[in-house]
Amino acid sequence: MNKVGYQQYKALLMKLALLLFIYSSLRLLFYLNYIQTGGNSLLLDFIYGLRFDISAICLLMSPVLLVEAAPLKIYTNKFWRTVADGYLILVIGISALLNLIDTAWFEYTGKRTTADFFSLISLGDDVNNNLGNYLLNYWYLLLVLIILIVVSMVMIKKINQRYKKTKQLAEPSILLRLIIYILIIGTSFIGIRGGLQMRPISIQNAITGVNPNEVPLILNTPFTILKSWRDDPIPSVKYLDDQQAKDIFNYEKTYSDSIPFQKLNVVVLVMESFSKHLIGSFTNGETYTPFLDSLAKESLICTNAFANGKRSIEGIPAILSSIPHLTDEPFITGAYNVNRINSFASILGNSGYSTAFFHGGHNGTMGFDNFSKVAGYQKYFGKNEYKGKAEDDDGRWGIYDDSFLNFMNEKVSDMKEPFHCAFFSLSSHDPYVIPAKFKNKFPKGKEKYHESVRYADYALELFFKNASTKKWFNNTLFIIVADHTGPSNGDYYTNSAGQFAIPIIYFCPALKLKGNYEGITQQTDILPTTLKMLHYSGKFSAFGNPINATNSFNMNYSNGIWQLISDKKLVQFDGEKTTGVYDLSNDSLLKNNLVNNKIKFNKEELLLKAYLQEFRNAMLTNTICKP
Repeated sequence: MNKVGYQQYKALLMKLALLLFIYSSLRLLFYLNYIQTGGNSLLLDFIYGLRFDISAICLLMSPVLLVEAAPLKIYTNKFWRTVADGYLILVIGISALLNLIDTAWFEYTGKRTTADFFSLISLGDDVNNNLGNYLLNYWYLLLVLIILIVVSMVMIKKINQRYKKTKQLAEPSILLRLIIYILIIGTSFIGIRGGLQMRPISIQNAITGVNPNEVPLILNTPFTILKSWRDDPIPSVKYLDDQQAKDIFNYEKTYSDSIPFQKLNVVVLVMESFSKHLIGSFTNGETYTPFLDSLAKESLICTNAFANGKRSIEGIPAILSSIPHLTDEPFITGAYNVNRINSFASILGNSGYSTAFFHGGHNGTMGFDNFSKVAGYQKYFGKNEYKGKAEDDDGRWGIYDDSFLNFMNEKVSDMKEPFHCAFFSLSSHDPYVIPAKFKNKFPKGKEKYHESVRYADYALELFFKNASTKKWFNNTLFIIVADHTGPSNGDYYTNSAGQFAIPIIYFCPALKLKGNYEGITQQTDILPTTLKMLHYSGKFSAFGNPINATNSFNMNYSNGIWQLISDKKLVQFDGEKTTGVYDLSNDSLLKNNLVNNKIKFNKEELLLKAYLQEFRNAMLTNTICKP
């Protein structure tokens, strides 16, 4: 029988080192794609990242470590070697795949992927419809994946051969092997916990001592998925007394207006990835939306508006139901997605409105059809309901924007007034294809998505031109907003504030809205703002305030950090303590963290805690809307 010498432990250590090297190599590739995520010291970022890499590796490799380090003579068993090495290659492949997915997606999401990824890919047929396109666009990342797996297989084989050829000096006694086993398992447990601190390492720990832009670089995707995979995505918190929290922010609203409810039609147009920096009327710079710029002159535009999330599945509930994204799991796919909520559809529907949700994507995409039912929409119109020409289908996401907006115009004109409808576009999304009939009509722009943004803007122009001939047009309040930001460049639009900067436009011929609102506002403010404009009287729930309210702020969540943006400060909170404070008046690029200085931020910190506490407790107790 072969002796079990010390070389088995050396071989195991070499394989773990190989895995750690692969994680660091993937971090380097991530950095090269998004250099702006790096901080002042790239070396320190990589050193900080080792803690999170070790935690993920120890957790993923725990089945092998439990058996391989045991005081048994299983290491030399051929069947076990095949199983153990096969599992190691599987871990390498999955780890590389997940990290490479984020290397491709980070410019759209602005964060590392969390466990909700698996819920998202199971919704609808979007992955199947776009898989070929993703592989074509990111072929070089697929090549990296294949190379990493092949190189890993070669290295594992060399390590095993080296072990076999090395002369065993002595066989450790059973007692010594037991001691080594305890040391290895104990060290692995510490590695999983990320150290000997009171609490295991979490996603939020990445913010400690670094600039917020560095957090995605320090983390790795297997770690963020493993750490966000929990039964209860919304743990209860008690930062403040209940009454104190409600006094600071109360989501239960009661409107009372002496002016009668003005039952105007309400049309919410949600534009895919329409970042603020694309719209000249919001930035006084280069524009890719000439129609929106012309419409802005006759509208009330919010020049300091922010999204509550970084993905469509997070933006839609914020816009239509005033439910912010403050957890790892989006509301639509989360554990509380059947909670009682209100929305434009339910509130206006109870006041006699006809309601409908329009999205040209495949029915089931991101669960929007089911969400529309929960939100109270009477009808849902998706790709299945569209009966137009075959060439109106982009072959990936669904129906081109101009065709589906025309379809919506027809359906809306048949709806009984007053009506509310929500539309969510899709063409300004990767792979940014536009109809063949519009090829060469729009300037290509500096980035690959600029042409599709111009097309989507033109689709809006055609919609408004058509709608303006309808009898319902003058009595309609149109709200145009982005679901989230898209790819961005520059120090501001890639930092923790700018990556949420979006346009919000209110246009209504009857109300003659006009001018610039320069206060902070957010997607969850749209519902209460609209009801205020209509002079609605009654009770409803909203995690936002009407514009011009005393509390003017934005709340968002990303990379394990809750962030509040006010008119003067940006405050970041990890769930236990404030980790970042920035003076937006003098530091819009967030270069100088003042959390340890004597700057006053108590007001913002209390608002953040009250808001988060109210949101979590409402979700846990299902009291956003009381029966």
